[in-house]
Amino acid sequence: MNQIKPIIGITMGDAAGIGPEVLLKAMEENEIYNGCLPVIIGDYGVLEYMARLINSSFKLRKISNVDDAKFEYGIIDVLDLNNIDLTKLEIGKNSGMCGKAMLEYAEKGVQLIYESKLHAVIGGPHSKKAVDLAGIEFEGYPNYIAKLTECENAFLMLVAENLRVCNVTLHVPMRVACDMIKKDLVLEAIKAVNDTVKKLGIENPRLAVAGLNAHAGEEEMFGWEEAEEIEPAIQEAQNIGINAKGPLAGDSLFYKCLENKYDAYIGMYHDQAHIALKTLAFEKSSGLVIGTPIIFSTVGHGSAPDIAGKGIASPGSMIETIKLVSKLAKNKYE
Repeated sequence: MNQIKPIIGITMGDAAGIGPEVLLKAMEENEIYNGCLPVIIGDYGVLEYMARLINSSFKLRKISNVDDAKFEYGIIDVLDLNNIDLTKLEIGKNSGMCGKAMLEYAEKGVQLIYESKLHAVIGGPHSKKAVDLAGIEFEGYPNYIAKLTECENAFLMLVAENLRVCNVTLHVPMRVACDMIKKDLVLEAIKAVNDTVKKLGIENPRLAVAGLNAHAGEEEMFGWEEAEEIEPAIQEAQNIGINAKGPLAGDSLFYKCLENKYDAYIGMYHDQAHIALKTLAFEKSSGLVIGTPIIFSTVGHGSAPDIAGKGIASPGSMIETIKLVSKLAKNKYE
């Protein structure tokens, strides 16, 4: 492996969405090549078609393995899995073909990490509906990567510059999320966040942990989960040296978050954790999959089929994600 810059595999995500477009646009940023050596994992034909559609001035180079990549700015190395039938591709429309291909790109990337060909992988914008149409169970990248790496649990931590938020539960109904809030799972999430923030260069992360109920239960008047599950998890985290505070009321959890009061925030469920960050920095957010032995991330948005193929998709989240993952990989392997 290259010892100066990490080799990052970046998948194009859902072929029918904005993934190919934002990926090609991101590769035009010279700053990307200053921080890493990017290899695109996807379908060469789709990327070639999209490059013409958005009038990209960059050339594409088809490769069969990472060792063939030259990492030249202006020429994009594409590891071609050749798994999209262009005659059947409908831009902006979910399909099982694209859903299956999207997972194959991610799986190939993880395989290449274990083969020591890549330092990290970024999954392009995904469509859960497309995967569902392929007849494959898929709740999002975290659970998929947990399965590929044989981990019991993985968590999603959204990052936008100094704002970092993680949710203990993922894409599940609210009734199920409430039942999942147990001490062991909350503690596992706290540990994963603490470890990841340390790898980003913060020696003793300050973590804010939310409660589940209104006003964090307010002494069990509005719920018991804080007293019986969340507080014990925080106490155990503190006992092993983690600087965690809580449970804090969800409605004021992010108060003064832009003043860096905490280094990371841990919510109990998806929307509790995501709303503040996506309101403040939607186009600059990245989704790190944490709690697994590899570095895998995705962008902070979906495949946006409504604007796919129109040339108007912003590459902002993809650019920030590449920069974030490059930093993590460099810190891990240097």
